Amino acid sequence: MKTTAKAALLATVLSLLGTTTAVAAERPAHCAEQRFSVQVNGERQTIAGEFCVRGRLTARTPLQVLLHGGTYDRAYWDWPFQPRRYSYVDSATRAGYATLNLDRLGYGRSSRPNPETLDFATGGEAVHQVVRQLRPRFRTIVLNGHSMGGLVAERAAERGGVDAVIISGIPRDRPGEREKAASPFYPAELDPKFAGKPWAPGYFTTRPGTRAQAFHYPGTYDPAIIPVEEALKDTLASAELRSVGPDAAKRSAKPKVPTAYVLGEHDTLVCGNGDCGADKIVRGSGHSINTSLAARSFYRWTFAWLATKVRA
Repeated sequence: MKTTAKAALLATVLSLLGTTTAVAAERPAHCAEQRFSVQVNGERQTIAGEFCVRGRLTARTPLQVLLHGGTYDRAYWDWPFQPRRYSYVDSATRAGYATLNLDRLGYGRSSRPNPETLDFATGGEAVHQVVRQLRPRFRTIVLNGHSMGGLVAERAAERGGVDAVIISGIPRDRPGEREKAASPFYPAELDPKFAGKPWAPGYFTTRPGTRAQAFHYPGTYDPAIIPVEEALKDTLASAELRSVGPDAAKRSAKPKVPTAYVLGEHDTLVCGNGDCGADKIVRGSGHSINTSLAARSFYRWTFAWLATKVRA
């Protein structure tokens, strides 16, 4: 991290450390934009995110680093539509966690590097470098990744430095993922939202009108959320899309820290109708658990699981 960026991060953290108010769920969260400098594939890149905490921050405050899936950005974890129902950041900070909600490399406000080389290993190395920069200030760091963000979390956890990992929308056993996952995607430069962006070639996004079928299941979501999904959708790198498939499990060693795999009951995107292996099945959810009607049950389970697996 550049000196100026590190100084800005530390200034924010120190200001929060000086807060004298005790953690109070009903008080607004303190949030600050953060930028991290990382080096991957021989190039310097920037990862953007938002740090949030309620009340007083101490070294014992556990931090969750949040990693969204493909064609989402950080909004997946802090959904602006009915946030008390859907925002994980809101729920986690009320539960006493600090959150760092990242735009993964290639998404949102972060750098958009060459999509042909931006695979899960590269993304994992970038997140690992962020974790190393955070570790001096936090005793407990948890990676919480959804879908492709979960695959990045696996790679980052292989490199050490975290205390637990939660992976939603990805099963332990993942046969046939590539064929199922590729269907809703098409080149980003063909989409009106991304046409003309200089970085768009080599990136993909969802075809208009496909998100409800790809990421949800009938009866498990509020139809009003689909236009929000379409308005907020992002892209994904071609290298990530190629990396999803039956061989993905072979290329990724499972984390050596407590790890939970969570699936929606009706996640047809990655699991079809079979039992792909999960520590938690979220009833009444499709693939995108955080934007399903069952989001809060997943959040409650997450906090309960973490309480038994990590110590602040």
